[in-house]
Amino acid sequence: MQAYWLKFTDGTSGHCEGQSAFDAVRIAEHLTKKKVAVEDHLKYKPQESEAVKTLPYPARPMIWQMEHPVFGKTPTFCFGGAECRGRGACPRSHSCCD
Repeated sequence: MQAYWLKFTDGTSGHCEGQSAFDAVRIAEHLTKKKVAVEDHLKYKPQESEAVKTLPYPARPMIWQMEHPVFGKTPTFCFGGAECRGRGACPRSHSCCD
């Protein structure tokens, strides 16, 4: 599963996991009953939208996260999802949870 930071049309945002960006958008819209701010022409390629960006770690606020049957859920290490979105690693020199 990949972590995604999603922006909604009402201005709110949050983290949702999915096997793909499309999957994460569908899960988030189903659970929140809100619309992710993906342009119509990118409906099937939401990863190209500014409203959908990958995250290096699970973040808060959490919309949905997979629970692994053996290891459980990954802790939410990232408290600044809006700052970290689209990056492969955290830009800070120390952990958010320190």
